[in-house]
Amino acid sequence: MSHPPLIAVVDDDLAMRDALTDLLEVYDFRCAAFDSASSFMAAHATTFFDVLITDLNLVGESGLELQRRIRSLDPGLPVILISAQTDPSVRAEALRSGALAYLVKPVDDEVLHRHLVSALTRSRQDRKSQ
Repeated sequence: MSHPPLIAVVDDDLAMRDALTDLLEVYDFRCAAFDSASSFMAAHATTFFDVLITDLNLVGESGLELQRRIRSLDPGLPVILISAQTDPSVRAEALRSGALAYLVKPVDDEVLHRHLVSALTRSRQDRKSQ
């Protein structure tokens, strides 16, 4: 029997991290939560993640910087960015840089779930071809 997908959640806000992981567990996803890009990257070295959800504004390395870095190491890993920023140019940059989705906080549960299902389908297809 296969395990449920493992979703990485990177957000330096503990309440947001907890809320996201609780929601994802309701949808039967396994979660690993990280408070920084560097702690996620350390875990990524030894753990296979199916999707990365990251906040845009992190202390230290931003979500966009993390996305760019992960693209070079694991190009098949789908990234969903979340942010309170509604600036269309920031959203456009995130999508141009390879984000599967850019969601504005507060994130709608059903919208996030639809993007996760899409991300998991994409992840399986991309990683099979690698």
